[in-house]
Amino acid sequence: MVLVHTLKKILILSWFALLLASCQQSSQFQLLNGEQKSISDYQGDWLLINFWAEWCPPCLKEIPELNALEAQGIKVIAVSYDKLSNQELLAQKQKYQIEYQIMATEPMPYLPMERPTGLPANYLFTPKGQMIGPLLGKQDQTSILALIEKIESSQAN
Repeated sequence: MVLVHTLKKILILSWFALLLASCQQSSQFQLLNGEQKSISDYQGDWLLINFWAEWCPPCLKEIPELNALEAQGIKVIAVSYDKLSNQELLAQKQKYQIEYQIMATEPMPYLPMERPTGLPANYLFTPKGQMIGPLLGKQDQTSILALIEKIESSQAN
């Protein structure tokens, strides 16, 4: 009887450990440069997750705007909408002169949001980790900075 009770406790603890591990995995990913990251690594910074595809003209028009945001200290990470290999993504990074990070597809990333239904799609994370989005349609430096300013002023009140 004691053995059965002990086995039940072990199974329950194992189940909780598995559940905890899967929750922690929900925002883990690897960048093309090989760095292992999670959304929580960006706490304290503004982070923009950009879903894009090469066949999406507005997505390509966003690239210079996102480069400018990255240069201003806003972290930007691109996520390919298509299932491209890491080598194909590296080629696109060079071809389109993407200066911000691109999320690797191998291994498959785990993100805290669903795949968007349209492109381009952006998710903005506040320095406290709050997610805003999806912001559907082409964004530019002005629209993102205005949103950040609006959020900062609302939090200051």
